[in-house]
Amino acid sequence: MAANTMTDAPLHTDGHSGPAPKPVLGAVLAGLGALLFVVGLLVHFYVVPQLAVVPIDQNSITTLEAKDATLFDTATLAPITTDLTVKARTVGDVEGSEDAPGDAYVWISTTTITSSDGVVRSQSAKRAAFDKVTAEAVNCCDNFMETEQGVREKVTRSGLMFKFPFYTEKQSYQVWDDTLGKPVKTSYKGTADVDGHSTYVFENEVPATAVGTQDLPGSLFGQEGTANVTADKYYQNHNTYNVEPVTGAIVNQVTETKSWFSYAGNDLVTTDATIAYTKDEIKETYDVLGSRPQLLGLAHGMVPWLVSILGLGLMAAGAYFGRRRA
Repeated sequence: MAANTMTDAPLHTDGHSGPAPKPVLGAVLAGLGALLFVVGLLVHFYVVPQLAVVPIDQNSITTLEAKDATLFDTATLAPITTDLTVKARTVGDVEGSEDAPGDAYVWISTTTITSSDGVVRSQSAKRAAFDKVTAEAVNCCDNFMETEQGVREKVTRSGLMFKFPFYTEKQSYQVWDDTLGKPVKTSYKGTADVDGHSTYVFENEVPATAVGTQDLPGSLFGQEGTANVTADKYYQNHNTYNVEPVTGAIVNQVTETKSWFSYAGNDLVTTDATIAYTKDEIKETYDVLGSRPQLLGLAHGMVPWLVSILGLGLMAAGAYFGRRRA
Protein backbone atom coordinates (compact mmCIF):
# COMPACT_ATOMS: atom_id res chain seq x y z
CA MET A 1 0.00 0.00 0.00
CA ALA A 2 1.50 3.34 -0.96
CA ALA A 3 2.42 5.73 1.85
CA ASN A 4 0.68 9.12 2.16
CA THR A 5 2.85 12.09 1.14
CA MET A 6 2.65 15.77 2.19
CA THR A 7 3.72 18.80 0.25
CA ASP A 8 6.20 21.32 1.70
CA ALA A 9 3.90 24.23 0.85
CA PRO A 10 2.25 25.81 3.91
CA LEU A 11 -1.50 25.95 4.18
CA HIS A 12 -3.57 29.16 4.13
CA THR A 13 -6.02 29.55 6.94
CA ASP A 14 -8.76 28.36 4.59
CA GLY A 15 -6.95 25.02 4.19
CA HIS A 16 -5.55 25.66 0.71
CA SER A 17 -1.86 25.21 0.06
CA GLY A 18 0.27 27.95 -1.51
CA PRO A 19 2.54 30.90 -0.60
CA ALA A 20 1.72 32.68 2.71
CA PRO A 21 0.37 36.24 2.55
CA LYS A 22 2.38 39.21 3.90
CA PRO A 23 2.11 39.11 7.66
CA VAL A 24 -0.12 41.75 9.21
CA LEU A 25 2.78 42.89 11.43
CA GLY A 26 4.80 43.97 8.41
CA ALA A 27 1.96 46.05 7.01
CA VAL A 28 1.30 47.70 10.38
CA LEU A 29 4.97 48.58 10.91
CA ALA A 30 5.32 49.96 7.39
CA GLY A 31 2.17 52.07 7.71
CA LEU A 32 3.11 53.45 11.12
CA GLY A 33 6.64 54.15 9.93
CA ALA A 34 5.41 56.07 6.89
CA LEU A 35 3.10 58.13 9.11
CA LEU A 36 5.88 59.02 11.57
CA PHE A 37 8.28 59.87 8.74
CA VAL A 38 5.79 62.29 7.18
CA VAL A 39 4.76 63.81 10.53
CA GLY A 40 8.38 64.53 11.46
CA LEU A 41 9.02 66.31 8.17
CA LEU A 42 5.75 68.26 8.37
CA VAL A 43 6.52 69.50 11.86
CA HIS A 44 9.94 70.80 10.85
CA PHE A 45 9.18 72.18 7.39
CA TYR A 46 5.56 73.30 7.80
CA VAL A 47 4.44 73.63 11.42
CA VAL A 48 7.50 75.58 12.61
CA PRO A 49 7.37 78.16 9.77
CA GLN A 50 3.65 78.63 10.42
CA LEU A 51 4.03 79.16 14.18
CA ALA A 52 7.38 80.98 14.39
CA VAL A 53 6.00 84.31 13.17
CA VAL A 54 4.62 87.38 14.91
CA PRO A 55 0.84 87.93 14.72
CA ILE A 56 -0.34 90.01 11.81
CA ASP A 57 -3.19 91.38 13.93
CA GLN A 58 -1.12 92.29 17.00
CA ASN A 59 -3.11 94.24 19.61
CA SER A 60 -1.35 94.71 22.93
CA ILE A 61 -0.55 97.25 25.62
CA THR A 62 2.82 97.03 27.37
CA THR A 63 3.03 98.77 30.75
CA LEU A 64 6.27 100.05 32.26
CA GLU A 65 6.99 102.29 35.24
CA ALA A 66 9.68 104.55 36.67
CA LYS A 67 9.98 105.46 40.34
CA ASP A 68 11.30 108.87 41.47
CA ALA A 69 12.02 110.10 37.96
CA THR A 70 13.26 113.63 37.30
CA LEU A 71 11.33 115.67 34.73
CA PHE A 72 11.39 119.28 33.62
CA ASP A 73 7.92 120.68 34.24
CA THR A 74 7.00 123.14 31.50
CA ALA A 75 4.24 124.63 33.68
CA THR A 76 6.56 125.71 36.50
CA LEU A 77 9.76 125.85 34.42
CA ALA A 78 11.48 123.76 37.07
CA PRO A 79 12.51 120.14 37.56
CA ILE A 80 10.17 117.86 39.50
CA THR A 81 10.47 114.36 40.95
CA THR A 82 7.59 112.04 40.13
CA ASP A 83 6.66 108.45 39.35
CA LEU A 84 5.94 107.69 35.70
CA THR A 85 3.68 105.22 33.95
CA VAL A 86 4.62 104.30 30.39
CA LYS A 87 2.08 102.57 28.19
CA ALA A 88 2.97 101.37 24.70
CA ARG A 89 0.00 100.26 22.63
CA THR A 90 0.94 98.22 19.56
CA VAL A 91 -1.54 97.38 16.82
CA GLY A 92 -0.94 95.37 13.68
CA ASP A 93 -1.93 96.97 10.37
CA VAL A 94 -3.43 93.89 8.73
CA GLU A 95 -4.13 95.50 5.37
CA GLY A 96 -0.69 97.14 5.29
CA SER A 97 0.95 93.83 6.18
CA GLU A 98 -0.88 91.98 3.43
CA ASP A 99 0.40 94.54 0.92
CA ALA A 100 3.94 94.58 2.34
CA PRO A 101 6.77 92.93 0.38
CA GLY A 102 8.22 89.55 1.28
CA ASP A 103 7.83 88.51 4.90
CA ALA A 104 7.27 92.03 6.25
CA TYR A 105 4.50 92.89 8.69
CA VAL A 106 3.50 96.41 9.73
CA TRP A 107 2.83 97.45 13.31
CA ILE A 108 1.87 100.87 14.69
CA SER A 109 2.95 101.70 18.24
CA THR A 110 1.87 104.65 20.39
CA THR A 111 3.77 105.40 23.62
CA THR A 112 2.25 107.62 26.32
CA ILE A 113 4.14 108.78 29.41
CA THR A 114 2.04 109.95 32.35
CA SER A 115 3.25 111.33 35.67
CA SER A 116 1.75 110.39 39.05
CA ASP A 117 -0.45 113.52 39.02
CA GLY A 118 -2.21 112.25 35.88
CA VAL A 119 -0.56 114.70 33.49
CA VAL A 120 0.48 113.30 30.11
CA ARG A 121 4.11 114.32 29.85
CA SER A 122 4.81 113.06 26.34
CA GLN A 123 3.33 110.97 23.56
CA SER A 124 4.94 109.54 20.46
CA ALA A 125 3.91 107.19 17.68
CA LYS A 126 5.64 105.15 15.03
CA ARG A 127 4.75 102.97 12.08
CA ALA A 128 7.32 100.31 11.38
CA ALA A 129 7.59 97.41 8.96
CA PHE A 130 9.75 94.46 9.99
CA ASP A 131 10.39 90.84 9.12
CA LYS A 132 7.82 88.62 10.83
CA VAL A 133 10.47 86.01 11.75
CA THR A 134 13.80 87.81 12.19
CA ALA A 135 12.33 91.12 13.51
CA GLU A 136 14.72 93.05 11.22
CA ALA A 137 13.44 96.44 10.07
CA VAL A 138 12.07 96.64 6.52
CA ASN A 139 11.91 100.03 4.82
CA CYS A 140 8.55 100.19 3.12
CA CYS A 141 4.90 100.80 3.81
CA ASP A 142 5.02 104.49 4.82
CA ASN A 143 7.22 104.06 7.87
CA PHE A 144 7.16 107.14 10.10
CA MET A 145 8.09 108.57 13.51
CA GLU A 146 5.90 111.13 15.24
CA THR A 147 7.19 112.93 18.35
CA GLU A 148 4.98 116.01 17.89
CA GLN A 149 1.28 115.43 17.36
CA GLY A 150 0.37 115.59 13.68
CA VAL A 151 3.98 115.90 12.52
CA ARG A 152 5.12 112.65 10.95
CA GLU A 153 8.69 112.24 9.84
CA LYS A 154 9.62 109.60 7.29
CA VAL A 155 12.35 107.38 8.67
CA THR A 156 14.73 104.76 7.29
CA ARG A 157 15.44 102.09 9.88
CA SER A 158 17.77 99.12 10.33
CA GLY A 159 18.26 96.58 13.08
CA LEU A 160 15.70 94.82 15.26
CA MET A 161 12.23 96.24 15.83
CA PHE A 162 9.83 95.44 18.72
CA LYS A 163 11.48 92.11 19.64
CA PHE A 164 14.36 89.71 19.06
CA PRO A 165 14.26 86.99 16.37
CA PHE A 166 12.66 83.62 16.89
CA TYR A 167 15.31 81.22 18.19
CA THR A 168 17.46 84.05 19.51
CA GLU A 169 21.15 83.19 19.58
CA LYS A 170 23.86 84.04 22.09
CA GLN A 171 25.40 86.76 19.96
CA SER A 172 25.32 90.50 19.40
CA TYR A 173 22.44 92.15 17.54
CA GLN A 174 21.78 95.62 16.19
CA VAL A 175 18.69 97.11 17.85
CA TRP A 176 17.03 100.25 16.50
CA ASP A 177 16.98 103.31 18.80
CA ASP A 178 14.22 105.82 17.98
CA THR A 179 15.84 108.78 19.77
CA LEU A 180 19.29 108.20 18.33
CA GLY A 181 17.89 107.48 14.88
CA LYS A 182 20.15 104.52 14.24
CA PRO A 183 20.75 100.97 15.50
CA VAL A 184 22.84 100.24 18.58
CA LYS A 185 25.04 97.19 19.09
CA THR A 186 23.34 95.01 21.69
CA SER A 187 25.51 92.33 23.28
CA TYR A 188 24.65 88.99 24.85
CA LYS A 189 25.57 89.01 28.55
CA GLY A 190 24.38 85.64 29.87
CA THR A 191 21.20 84.21 31.31
CA ALA A 192 18.92 85.27 34.15
CA ASP A 193 15.75 84.01 35.80
CA VAL A 194 12.64 86.13 35.32
CA ASP A 195 9.44 85.07 37.06
CA GLY A 196 10.69 81.49 37.21
CA HIS A 197 11.74 81.34 33.55
CA SER A 198 15.22 81.34 32.04
CA THR A 199 15.96 84.30 29.77
CA TYR A 200 18.84 85.56 27.65
CA VAL A 201 20.21 88.90 28.82
CA PHE A 202 21.27 91.55 26.30
CA GLU A 203 22.60 95.05 26.96
CA ASN A 204 23.35 98.14 24.94
CA GLU A 205 24.79 101.54 25.78
CA VAL A 206 24.41 104.98 24.24
CA PRO A 207 26.95 107.44 25.71
CA ALA A 208 26.08 111.12 25.99
CA THR A 209 25.33 112.05 22.39
CA ALA A 210 24.11 115.27 20.75
CA VAL A 211 20.87 114.49 18.92
CA GLY A 212 19.73 117.93 17.76
CA THR A 213 19.13 121.53 18.75
CA GLN A 214 16.16 123.55 19.97
CA ASP A 215 15.43 127.22 20.56
CA LEU A 216 14.65 127.82 24.24
CA PRO A 217 14.43 130.85 26.55
CA GLY A 218 17.94 131.93 27.51
CA SER A 219 16.75 132.46 31.08
CA LEU A 220 16.61 128.68 31.51
CA PHE A 221 20.38 128.67 31.17
CA GLY A 222 21.09 131.68 33.39
CA GLN A 223 21.09 134.18 30.53
CA GLU A 224 19.74 137.69 31.07
CA GLY A 225 16.77 138.97 29.09
CA THR A 226 13.95 137.16 27.34
CA ALA A 227 15.64 136.22 24.09
CA ASN A 228 15.78 132.61 22.96
CA VAL A 229 19.03 130.74 22.55
CA THR A 230 19.79 127.66 20.46
CA ALA A 231 20.60 124.86 22.89
CA ASP A 232 22.11 121.48 22.06
CA LYS A 233 20.00 118.45 22.94
CA TYR A 234 21.80 115.46 24.48
CA TYR A 235 20.75 111.91 25.13
CA GLN A 236 22.27 108.89 26.88
CA ASN A 237 20.77 105.50 27.48
CA HIS A 238 21.44 102.03 28.85
CA ASN A 239 19.10 99.13 28.04
CA THR A 240 18.95 95.69 29.61
CA TYR A 241 16.70 93.20 27.82
CA ASN A 242 15.47 89.88 29.18
CA VAL A 243 14.52 87.80 26.15
CA GLU A 244 12.57 84.55 25.98
CA PRO A 245 15.00 82.78 23.62
CA VAL A 246 12.62 80.61 21.56
CA THR A 247 10.08 83.29 20.62
CA GLY A 248 12.40 86.29 20.92
CA ALA A 249 9.79 88.05 23.07
CA ILE A 250 11.10 90.74 25.42
CA VAL A 251 9.74 89.76 28.83
CA ASN A 252 11.41 92.60 30.70
CA GLN A 253 13.29 95.72 29.72
CA VAL A 254 15.11 98.10 32.05
CA THR A 255 16.01 101.44 30.51
CA GLU A 256 18.22 103.95 32.31
CA THR A 257 17.73 107.09 30.27
CA LYS A 258 18.68 110.74 30.53
CA SER A 259 18.12 113.71 28.22
CA TRP A 260 19.07 117.34 28.63
CA PHE A 261 19.73 120.63 26.88
CA SER A 262 23.06 122.39 27.12
CA TYR A 263 24.01 125.99 26.41
CA ALA A 264 27.08 128.03 27.38
CA GLY A 265 28.18 125.39 29.87
CA ASN A 266 24.81 125.16 31.60
CA ASP A 267 22.63 122.02 31.47
CA LEU A 268 18.88 121.71 31.71
CA VAL A 269 17.85 118.14 32.51
CA THR A 270 14.53 117.22 30.93
CA THR A 271 14.38 113.50 31.82
CA ASP A 272 16.34 111.27 34.16
CA ALA A 273 14.58 107.95 34.81
CA THR A 274 14.92 104.18 35.12
CA ILE A 275 11.98 102.58 33.33
CA ALA A 276 11.10 98.88 33.59
CA TYR A 277 8.24 96.46 33.02
CA THR A 278 5.81 96.20 35.91
CA LYS A 279 5.55 92.84 37.71
CA ASP A 280 2.04 92.39 36.32
CA GLU A 281 3.31 93.07 32.80
CA ILE A 282 6.00 90.39 33.12
CA LYS A 283 3.44 87.86 34.33
CA GLU A 284 0.98 88.80 31.58
CA THR A 285 3.69 88.45 28.94
CA TYR A 286 4.37 84.89 30.04
CA ASP A 287 0.64 84.16 30.22
CA VAL A 288 0.26 85.27 26.60
CA LEU A 289 3.24 83.15 25.52
CA GLY A 290 1.72 80.11 27.26
CA SER A 291 3.24 76.82 26.09
CA ARG A 292 4.38 78.25 22.76
CA PRO A 293 8.10 78.41 23.71
CA GLN A 294 8.09 74.74 24.76
CA LEU A 295 6.21 73.58 21.67
CA LEU A 296 8.35 75.60 19.27
CA GLY A 297 11.50 74.47 21.09
CA LEU A 298 10.58 70.82 20.60
CA ALA A 299 9.45 71.35 17.01
CA HIS A 300 12.63 73.20 16.05
CA GLY A 301 15.00 70.79 17.77
CA MET A 302 15.90 67.16 17.18
CA VAL A 303 12.47 65.71 17.98
CA PRO A 304 11.02 65.94 14.43
CA TRP A 305 14.18 64.41 12.99
CA LEU A 306 14.14 61.59 15.53
CA VAL A 307 10.47 60.94 14.70
CA SER A 308 11.30 60.75 10.99
CA ILE A 309 14.29 58.47 11.64
CA LEU A 310 12.10 56.22 13.77
CA GLY A 311 9.60 56.18 10.92
CA LEU A 312 12.29 55.07 8.48
CA GLY A 313 13.31 52.33 10.87
CA LEU A 314 9.76 51.06 11.19
CA MET A 315 9.32 51.15 7.41
CA ALA A 316 12.45 49.03 7.02
CA ALA A 317 11.20 46.60 9.67
CA GLY A 318 7.84 46.41 7.95
CA ALA A 319 9.50 45.59 4.64
CA TYR A 320 11.53 42.85 6.29
CA PHE A 321 8.59 41.17 7.99
CA GLY A 322 6.39 41.64 4.97
CA ARG A 323 8.55 39.68 2.52
CA ARG A 324 6.86 36.59 1.10
CA ARG A 325 8.38 33.36 2.18
CA ALA A 326 9.67 31.06 -0.49
